[in-house]
Amino acid sequence: MRALKALYLTVNRKTMHAFRHGRHGPLGGGEAIVRNALSALDLKEGMTVADLGSGPGRFTIPIAKVVGARGKVYAIDIDEDSLKELSEAARSEGLSNVETIRADLTKGIPLPKSHLDLVFMANVLHDLVHSGTGDFIIKEVERVLKPGGTFAVLEFKKSFTLFGPPLWLRLSPEEVLELVDRASRSLRPESAINDIGEHHYLLKFRKLGE
Repeated sequence: MRALKALYLTVNRKTMHAFRHGRHGPLGGGEAIVRNALSALDLKEGMTVADLGSGPGRFTIPIAKVVGARGKVYAIDIDEDSLKELSEAARSEGLSNVETIRADLTKGIPLPKSHLDLVFMANVLHDLVHSGTGDFIIKEVERVLKPGGTFAVLEFKKSFTLFGPPLWLRLSPEEVLELVDRASRSLRPESAINDIGEHHYLLKFRKLGE
């Protein structure tokens, strides 16, 4: 079974990247998912945000519009084509506050310590956990957040669907809470589970002051 899971993750890497970012219809729940997530994030003008595993910018572009010209959004992804698509979308929207960074998140977040007001991950954490770098990425999130900053995780509910990642790859809210509690020293759950849509939930954590 372990070998089959490894094969699945290897063969389907590109496919799963596309699925995560809404290129296959009902997986993302449509624009309602974006609206609901942005509402839950409590974004404000002037915030500095990182969208980890941004893909082509399904969330990046709306976030950038909210934080405005005084804000900044770093879109970090390993897929070069997705980042090119995102850059083109930002230009077409007249957004100058989006910076794309090509990086492998299993190696770290290429930003300075205490730099961000918000770190956002949409449909990404489960892949990092199953690649064996879940604890590491939580420590990295903790490092780049400012004291008082927010870490927000959007994930698939752990229930069977005909689309999206297989059930064994998904994380329950309890598994995410346990991971963050184990891997971080200063990230604390900020609120109850946000029911973002039929297939997703969102958890938020606040970094304690230093």
